[in-house]
Amino acid sequence: MKSYLDLVPISAKVHRKQNRMSVFCIVLAVFLVTVIFGMADMFIRSQIMQARMEDGNWHVSFREISEEEASLISARPEVEASSWYGVLNYRGEQGYTLAGKNLILCGSEESWITKMQTNMITEGTFPQKDNEALISENAKTAMGLKVGDIVSVDTPDGKFQVAVSGFLKNVSKTMEEDFYGIFLTTDGFRSIYQKIEKNNSTYFNSVYFVQFSTHCNIKDTISDIKVQLGLSEKQVSENTKLLGLLGQSGNSFMLQIYGSAFVLFLLVLMAGVMMIASSLNSNVAQRTEFFGMMRCIGATPKQVMKFVGKEAFGWCKFAIPAGIGAGVLVIWVLCAMLRYLSPEYFIGMPAFAISFPSIISGICVGALTVFFAARSPAKRASRVSPLAAVSGTKDELFHGKKAASTALFKIDTGLGIHHAKSSKRSFVLMVGSFSLSIILFLSFSVTVDFMHHALKPLKPWTPDLSIVSPDNSCSIRGDLLMELEKNPAVKRAYGRMFAYNVPIKLNGVEKNVDLISYEKNQFNWAKDYLLEGSLEKAQQEAFTGLSVFELQGNPKIGDTLTVTVDNQSEDIDIVGTLSSSPFQNAPDVNTIICSENTFRQITGKTDYTIIDLQLRKKATQKDVDKIHALVGSGYIFSDERLGNQSVLGSYYSFGMFIYGFMTLIALITIFNIVNSIAMSVSARMKQYGAFRAIGLSNQQLKKMIVAEASTYAIVGGFWGSVLGLISNKFLYEKMITSYWGEQWSIPFVELSIIIGILIVSVMIAVKGPSKRIREMSIVDTISAQ
Repeated sequence: MKSYLDLVPISAKVHRKQNRMSVFCIVLAVFLVTVIFGMADMFIRSQIMQARMEDGNWHVSFREISEEEASLISARPEVEASSWYGVLNYRGEQGYTLAGKNLILCGSEESWITKMQTNMITEGTFPQKDNEALISENAKTAMGLKVGDIVSVDTPDGKFQVAVSGFLKNVSKTMEEDFYGIFLTTDGFRSIYQKIEKNNSTYFNSVYFVQFSTHCNIKDTISDIKVQLGLSEKQVSENTKLLGLLGQSGNSFMLQIYGSAFVLFLLVLMAGVMMIASSLNSNVAQRTEFFGMMRCIGATPKQVMKFVGKEAFGWCKFAIPAGIGAGVLVIWVLCAMLRYLSPEYFIGMPAFAISFPSIISGICVGALTVFFAARSPAKRASRVSPLAAVSGTKDELFHGKKAASTALFKIDTGLGIHHAKSSKRSFVLMVGSFSLSIILFLSFSVTVDFMHHALKPLKPWTPDLSIVSPDNSCSIRGDLLMELEKNPAVKRAYGRMFAYNVPIKLNGVEKNVDLISYEKNQFNWAKDYLLEGSLEKAQQEAFTGLSVFELQGNPKIGDTLTVTVDNQSEDIDIVGTLSSSPFQNAPDVNTIICSENTFRQITGKTDYTIIDLQLRKKATQKDVDKIHALVGSGYIFSDERLGNQSVLGSYYSFGMFIYGFMTLIALITIFNIVNSIAMSVSARMKQYGAFRAIGLSNQQLKKMIVAEASTYAIVGGFWGSVLGLISNKFLYEKMITSYWGEQWSIPFVELSIIIGILIVSVMIAVKGPSKRIREMSIVDTISAQ
């Protein structure tokens, strides 16, 4: 042995059991950080994939610029792809149709489809001539088209014909509005649409989209282009979502999100330091005699400090790879779950993705936490006197300035509280460790509110398909609903009848309402939104209805409305109020919901305005095509599946990240408390043996442990709650109030959950040490190491 440091591997073998919990703490801290950053990395990857699929893989667009200016932009070395893009008849008001269906007419260059969109062409190629076009898949299915066919487009100025060069993947807009889509070359598109004259300049009805290299500073490049060409802010639009995900956005909201993420990162780092420091502190306390023996054979305090530090870093050789390995496995499971839950958006995500940022973060945080955590225990070990080794006492480590107080508590409870407070440094570490778990949970709970504001989850009434009356009248025959209900691919079919702007008289005041019918499914879904009153009365009794809450002027329970339809008046009694409904009404027009029976008796209408369908999970596109054929072309056939999948994709990826992390925090809280109490008891095992020797019962010793754990929990719970609420408020205002305007309120639910976890953890924590002391003999307890 050449130096004291050569004792490290020997000590590691001898004290393998004592070191096990410290090593596990490091593994857990590295695992936590690896999973957090891995989940964040996977979430960002999934959102980038989704943003590129939904909005396109472009970074900035320029409008009202000339061909010469576009050429200057495309010639820049930072530009990877660029294209003109124009669109006509987006809302169907300009009169462009194909086979009687409204047609969205687009014009672009090939790079728009092949480089700035994701897998858009399902068959064929981009048009090479001005009289060729790409057609959407829904037109191909409905019209039985194939590549090379000639189609005729009806326009306000007559007809023009194009040859089909290929087919495009359906998008949510065309499917929901029951439109067809057609893509022409830029020149072919401009031959149809006239140029725009503005400010003595001539422009085409096209926007110039640009994709930059992600290795350049996109924000500075955009600013440089604006200065070079003298463009105004209105002429330049960024793809904020994609740039924000790439970390290239100057958007203030994205910067606030980054700032919030940095705060959470610091909290995670502090939690790791506290957890490992608490474990190391208890580990050192258990080995007082060992460090005293080192001092006896000549080791200096500095050498003891180096010994503790090297020993701690020696644990990292196993702990860091183990933590990273476990974290990577969890990330793989999450990726697999995303691919399973929403294959439409995450099929491109690697099944065995390697997140290098998470691995690097795990290594760095593991090393940093051990470095910072080992400093305090190392100093404590260096101060152990040789006398501690000779006498076998640990009084130096557990010195108290005054005796335990028994004025308010019994001796066992008083001793437990005294033990908790006897070492100020250990007390601060334990309380800090408990507090940080609460602070981290309350801080990260803000992201749940952020998710609910940023993403609207699918409601239970959300349909997959909708059959809509073209003129919003009650013109969809009732027997069609009965036929659709029998279809094996249909899980649920339900219709609604609408009567818009129906005149009513309420308390002598005349106004208008939208009268809407519900059936049993929709009444059942409305239960969660009932503020007061009875749904059963509205569903079963004739001439009754529900009002939907408005800030001003909504009918209340007990009011009677006099409804006039076709010069016939009927009274409707309001028997309930809903907090909200799925419908948008015009200003100063209330919504009244009634049963189908009531609606028919008042209006005399028997058919539906809209029929919604929810499909079974195994329903295929062929099943949808059969339903479409059954419905015919007389109604708008709205396919909302793509839009629903988009919502689900975002919600699943965000939800898995947020709830997964909050679950990890809860588990870490439980483990940290259980481990901390176990280590604290182990460090005092000789004292407990002495107490048993002088007559304390096992029940009294258990009360001592409970009192000690409760002291940490109460003080840590108090400070954690106070500081956690401050952090929660700060992050809420940064992430939600500044963007959506909603004011912060105390999160009682989240606070109750984490306090409940704290209490349960303490209850679990005292069982193991109590059982261990009870099963050991007094001699074994006194000699325990």
